[in-house]
Parts: sequence; structure tokens; C-alpha cells
Amino acid sequence: MLSSSRAEFALRDPSALSALLSYDWRARQVLTDGELLGEGRHAPAVEGDAASLIRPLQRQGFVKPLHGVRPHGGRMRLWSLGDVLKIQIVADLRQISDLSINACLRHLGEDEGKAVAAALAGWQHHAGEPGDHCARLRLRMEGLARLPEGAELAEFAHCSVARFVHRNRFDAIERPAFLA
Repeated sequence: MLSSSRAEFALRDPSALSALLSYDWRARQVLTDGELLGEGRHAPAVEGDAASLIRPLQRQGFVKPLHGVRPHGGRMRLWSLGDVLKIQIVADLRQISDLSINACLRHLGEDEGKAVAAALAGWQHHAGEPGDHCARLRLRMEGLARLPEGAELAEFAHCSVARFVHRNRFDAIERPAFLA
């Protein structure tokens, strides 16, 4: 969605951004801070402590926020769905490993980010699948003496994305035609 010129216009035009934000975040694939972190009436999109991850991941260049113009001036920080999925992968890796954020990023970057890129490329295929299809992998990896590498890391990233998509019920929302 963000690669189109209409999306770029929506971020620069306050009324277009307001219209875009009236749709569900799963349809527009752009999240506000409140939707990402679960503030107000929103349940958090990311499972785990996303609030403590955002700044360090942003500093390292792993995620990059978008900025939209507010109707009364100022800018609003927005997150692409790809970046939110990356935050979820790091949160899951930290949960099973208790590593620092920097160590998680180093580990995810050891294969030049191929595991993360492959998991992000196929995220739409997970809508509607059962939510516990990766539970065995998760249980097998918790408490490991070493971190997942190679094919295990790719499978871990894939399952992290699949759980995110299923937990947030992407299959329950219909995308408007102009966002397709």
C-alpha cells in the first residue's frame, strides 16, 4: 500500500490522512502508535513489550517510522505493517532468548536478513490459518541453549509472522477497493 503515489499523498495531506485512518489498520496496513502499543481503545498489535523495542530498533535502522501531517499542524508517527512484523519477530526472539535488543538484531542479521525478508514476503498467506500451527516450534525453542540458526531461524521468523497475522485476525477484515 505504501508504494503508491496515493499513499504518499495521504501522508502529506491532513484530510486524506484522516480519511485513511478511519479504516481498520489491518486494511490500510499502516498503524498509529496507539494501535501498535495498545493505547486507548486499541488492543496492542504486537505481542510482548513493543514500547521498549521501538527506539532501539529505530536507532539501529531496523525499522523506520513514517510521518503523516496532522489536521491542526504537527506530524504523526505511523508504522508500516512490514516494520510492525519486524518488531514482532524481535519481541519473540527476545522472549525465547532473554538477549539484548542489539544481540537479537545481530543474530537476525547473520544471514543478511534473509530469514526476516522471507517471513515478511509471505505474510498474507497466513490469514485464516489456525493460530497454534507454530506452537510446537515455539515450545521446542524455549529454553534452548543456543538460538535458532539457518533453517530454524527462517522457520522461527515465519511462525512469528504467522502468529501475528492470525492473532490480529486479518481474515476478518475486508479491504476497500481503493486500498487494493
